Amino acid sequence: MVKLKRPDAIQKMMSEAASHLPDATMAFYSLVTANPEARPALAKKLGEIESEADERQVKLMRKVATTFITPYDREDIYGMFETLDDIVDSLDHAGRLVIDFEMLQLPEELATSAKELVKMSEQARDATEYIKKPNKMEKALFAVNDHENELDDAYRRMLRNALQPGADPIEAIKLKILADSLEQAATNIERFTRALSIAAIKET
Repeated sequence: MVKLKRPDAIQKMMSEAASHLPDATMAFYSLVTANPEARPALAKKLGEIESEADERQVKLMRKVATTFITPYDREDIYGMFETLDDIVDSLDHAGRLVIDFEMLQLPEELATSAKELVKMSEQARDATEYIKKPNKMEKALFAVNDHENELDDAYRRMLRNALQPGADPIEAIKLKILADSLEQAATNIERFTRALSIAAIKET
């Protein structure tokens, strides 16, 4: 049996764990840009991605727990897995809110935020290939930060528009709750990528 080197083992586990991120963010983007009648089916698809991600994470957690010598501190690995789980949970939660809140007309900034999440998730997934390439990892982290800044700008515009004089306060509250779920997902994507960059530094 060929044993993987430490960086190779980290890369393999993280790549497997993060492989679903772009699927989840793209599913959410499709949901918020779809016609209202198409959204329930897309929300269901997003829920299925979340369930598949949960199953994958449980298998990987079990693998780490039963490995005598892990390629990286167990607590750090668990932390990265939990962060990935939180990202998809936030997206699934946001997708359900769109349906439950019966938000027929969604602001353009929400689609912009969702698109930035797709880009962030792709960078985070690709970053798992850079455990042994700290320079590329650094560039991926900078790219994630840039997309997060764009998302933050869209978030502020969305709230500003929602709170214009004469706006419906109930609709504003709904939008704020939804926007916060996206903001949390973005924060966790950045947190995951930063944890990977620390792994890359330690393993070089």
